[in-house]
Amino acid sequence: MSFGTCSLVLEPGASAYEELMRAAGARGVFTALDPNIRAVLIPDPDAYRARFRSWLPSVSLLKLSEEDAEWLGGSPREWLAAGPAAVVVTRGGDGLTVYTREGGEYTVPGERVEVVDTIGAGDTVNAALLHGLAARDALSDAGLAALGADGWAGLLGFAARAAAITCSRAGAEPPYAHELEPKAA
Repeated sequence: MSFGTCSLVLEPGASAYEELMRAAGARGVFTALDPNIRAVLIPDPDAYRARFRSWLPSVSLLKLSEEDAEWLGGSPREWLAAGPAAVVVTRGGDGLTVYTREGGEYTVPGERVEVVDTIGAGDTVNAALLHGLAARDALSDAGLAALGADGWAGLLGFAARAAAITCSRAGAEPPYAHELEPKAA
């Protein structure tokens, strides 16, 4: 299951989605969270930050931007200690870093493109991560732990490529699968 953005902010849906996330986490369902902070929609930032921390025991994979991380406070290591098996932090054109429960920290650079529009880049990263994990049969805490340096490098590189393509065109237009296939040598 994947949760994020306005779905966990705006009522009446926010409480229902929060309950669904907690129930899924309690059943051991792989759960991804991308808080995608929209501060203007959050009337009480401190209350939201406390809610965010309360969700972490139910989360397998936390993906957030550097800006979201700064707004939420805390650190990837603190969040890992609260529950997720992995935390991916995006840094725009500077790439992505994953922090794992086992102490791993793996970074890939961003792919250089002429940026036309950044709308949808974070959602593209999230979708690419979930697609890549499914393709690797790694949609579980154990699957995340088994990826290791090479697995994470490949997965993060795939997500960086996907986001770069999205940023290279107007509108939130993610890439097609054929655009992400490795180039022939």
